Amino acid sequence: MKKAKFIINPSSGRQNFLKTIEGMIGKLIMDQVVNHVDVFYTEKQDDAKNAAMNMKKGEYDFVVAIGGDGTLNEVVNGVVLGKNETPIAVISAGTVNDFANYLSLPQGIDEFCDLIKDFNVKEVDLGRIDGTYFMNVLAGGLLSDVGYKVPKELKAIFGKLAYYVEGAMDIPRNLFHSIPLSIETEEFSEECECLLFIVANSQSVGGFRNAAPLASVSDGLLDVLILKKVEVGQLSNLLLKIVQGDHINHPNVEYFQTKKIDINILDDSKVVVDYDGECFGELPVTIEVAPKAVKIIVPKSEE
Repeated sequence: MKKAKFIINPSSGRQNFLKTIEGMIGKLIMDQVVNHVDVFYTEKQDDAKNAAMNMKKGEYDFVVAIGGDGTLNEVVNGVVLGKNETPIAVISAGTVNDFANYLSLPQGIDEFCDLIKDFNVKEVDLGRIDGTYFMNVLAGGLLSDVGYKVPKELKAIFGKLAYYVEGAMDIPRNLFHSIPLSIETEEFSEECECLLFIVANSQSVGGFRNAAPLASVSDGLLDVLILKKVEVGQLSNLLLKIVQGDHINHPNVEYFQTKKIDINILDDSKVVVDYDGECFGELPVTIEVAPKAVKIIVPKSEE
């Protein structure tokens, strides 16, 4: 039988998920899958990261990250920086949960317990920026800051609707505010006026399941999407194509894969960078892939 640590963000998403967690833990014990469970509740930023980082190698057979993409980001960073190599299971209690949706990670009690019984571990890539890791996406520009601008209370009450409302308010404010960027990689280099840039590890970004349609968490590459400045009349058509996953051939979109990318601002404006739904800092940044950096427990279909 296994030992597990559950790291829970109790303020993530809707509030009824804690009963589901209790059911999962109870079933794992009753089914004799685990015989020891430690539970840690986060209270503030970096609590999940520190709890994961302080685990000793071999102390637990697996750790469960319970919260949104930000909570998963902290647990991943803790495991990698702590070098304990503990496999991670993911229970999504947040609003968008891009990474869990991309890997079709089960969320029901029976399905999650079956996942732990099978214990199918997949080594996945991460993005790395200044010694910090991201699981799913780094972005800047139009709509990229919605994840951390929406108050937690609204996320809990309205779910994804809160993101859509905040995003709808942001588009008019930022539509005419493009960012002069320098993009440098081995595969592609350009200076351009950009509305949005995304560096993705999985296909699902911001709830759009095919935002980076060629992305894979195990290909040793990052997918880069650059949305260039467009005329007002073109924007609605482009946004519709993004929703449909049919945007990568649009003339105002650059889409490519790389192992490393430098993104620099060409004027003195401040551009905030988001990673996994949290604020990272400002441009310039250098991002590179960290191949097979962490172990995630996934369904057999995701091997």
